[in-house]
Amino acid sequence: MWDEDLAEGASHWAGFGHLAQQLAGSDAFVIVSPEWHGMVTPALKNFFLLWSGTDELAHKPALACAVSSGDGGAYVINELRTSSYKNSRLCWLPEHLIARQVRKICNEDSADNDSEKHQRFAERCQHSLRLLTAYARALQSVRNEGFVENTKFPNGM
Repeated sequence: MWDEDLAEGASHWAGFGHLAQQLAGSDAFVIVSPEWHGMVTPALKNFFLLWSGTDELAHKPALACAVSSGDGGAYVINELRTSSYKNSRLCWLPEHLIARQVRKICNEDSADNDSEKHQRFAERCQHSLRLLTAYARALQSVRNEGFVENTKFPNGM
């Protein structure tokens, strides 16, 4: 979780540089959050705070995904879209995925799945990933143009 020692280079943040390199080298993201009491998990919220005002997520597309054991998940998507992009400059796709009743669609043994729900979810996943790939190609050109000034304007407003 966030602490002020990050800016000081404290030893418990030593792996942060490696993660920064991995994120910087990525063209797109799939962000998955289990529904945690109807919300995004605190650790994931913290993740976006850690990357505020940096370039690692900036102007890169992301597919928001929620996982719910019931019929929920919509609040997770709303919360991701509302409070995670401003200073990270992450670009959420207009599409998203919600794995509702996850125990009926995502089992290791396919015999445990509701085949109709599983098939529909799998098709939706493929559709969303194709869009994410297209957005990744398109936003690469935006980042390459050279006019993004994250240093001069570090807070998205």
